[in-house]
Amino acid sequence: MRIVAYCRVSTDKDEQLESLENQKTFFEDFAGKYSHKLIKIYADEGISGKQMDNRAQFLRMLSDAKLDMFDMVVVKDISRFARNTVDFLTAVRNLKDIGIEVQFLSNNQTILGNSEFILTIFSAMAQEESANLSKRVKFGKRVNAKKGRVPNIIYGYDKIDTFTLKINEEESKIIQKIFDSYTIDGYGSRKIAITLNENKIPSKKGGDWMPKTIRRILTNPIYKGTMVNNKIETVDFLTGKRQAISEIEHFTHDRPELRIISDEQFSQTQNQMAERQKIYENKNPGGRYSNRYIFSTLIKCEHCGYSYSRKTYTYKNTYIRWRCSGNNLYTSGFCSNNFVVDEGELLEHIKEYLQGIIANKDSFVKNIIKEYNNKFKSAFSDINQQMLAKQAEKLNYTKEKYKSMYANDVIDIAELKQKCSELDRQIITIEKQIDDVRYFTSKADSIEQQAADSMRDIENLLSLEEYTNSDMRKIIDKIVVNVNGEIYIHLKALSALDFT
Repeated sequence: MRIVAYCRVSTDKDEQLESLENQKTFFEDFAGKYSHKLIKIYADEGISGKQMDNRAQFLRMLSDAKLDMFDMVVVKDISRFARNTVDFLTAVRNLKDIGIEVQFLSNNQTILGNSEFILTIFSAMAQEESANLSKRVKFGKRVNAKKGRVPNIIYGYDKIDTFTLKINEEESKIIQKIFDSYTIDGYGSRKIAITLNENKIPSKKGGDWMPKTIRRILTNPIYKGTMVNNKIETVDFLTGKRQAISEIEHFTHDRPELRIISDEQFSQTQNQMAERQKIYENKNPGGRYSNRYIFSTLIKCEHCGYSYSRKTYTYKNTYIRWRCSGNNLYTSGFCSNNFVVDEGELLEHIKEYLQGIIANKDSFVKNIIKEYNNKFKSAFSDINQQMLAKQAEKLNYTKEKYKSMYANDVIDIAELKQKCSELDRQIITIEKQIDDVRYFTSKADSIEQQAADSMRDIENLLSLEEYTNSDMRKIIDKIVVNVNGEIYIHLKALSALDFT
């Protein structure tokens, strides 16, 4: 009888070779013992037996069976065939329907029997063993997460052991560049990925950068020295379905030794991502974030708030104009601002404005410092940082009490989530106030230096022969145009004062 064997082996090459050699010997001995001819061994590498879909060799075996390439399949250990009872019985029945016998062997080459009743019992036992293994693994992961388990692979770090990472100096420079490209240059995740690939900077696994990888980096608090574990769990061990875990069950660990990005820049990144997301969700194409052209999403209509969009007109010569997207798309019934901005004239206007600032830069810097100090004192004169910290501490204490009440069956999980959700909202609000006070206090101490840096950025911009959108964004926060054709340039150095 022509027989084939099916097995699953390790992904490690040395172990795989040894395993395949041992199993080949095992199946050859069985074939010789019963005068069969061993045609082939189908072996999947390190693939879970819970599902058939991702087992290429298993599916190849089922396909070859239909071509009458063999008469019997032999398997050592039912769990090697499938740990999902339904898949197991379906595969066995399909093979039997086309006249292929399936035999399961013990370690001493004894045939276990192939009646459906016996096979169902063995398969159910294998599935239950897999379920129990999944529970043990899940429990172990949760324990390690609580202790501060670190990711196996994460860009910017080298893993030392289960609970220890070390900053990779070269990769940390790329992490800083990614955050700077997003917050300072105004690049999106796709543009950042393209730039890294063009510069031939490999990802952690050596492949190309993808936008989703950039987004994961930009939102991962580990880069500011805060590690969050227990965020996702597997809810179905057979399908591998995963779902997010409620924030109240997350484990947060302060790891200052892992900091690459400052708290201020990380917070700025999250705020910018939220703002851009709102823009992307806007149905108005002209209002979506872009850095394609020099003034993309920089020019705003004072009346409807939509961005100005770029239009090219050709009549003898080519002219580049910018006009309100709201007016252009929905006519004057939506927005009455039909004032058109000539790109060349606007650029000259900006140059003149910036040159005027440079000509009186000492006076400009003094005004920035004065205005900042006045606004800072006005905004935070009534806020006491210690008082806010005590409020946050009290709310966290209350949150722990609710968790204790749940542990002692005083309240159920639904009430716990409701109470903790309310407290979390209050805590987040207070922590935001504390962060604002810290940020603007530290910024107030260095406002003179920041003003001087802004002057230097303006001088650098004026020295360029050509400008890009990212060049403009370093200096300009937005350009507002109204129906009367009045243009207001909001510099980032001045926009930073608007925090009241």
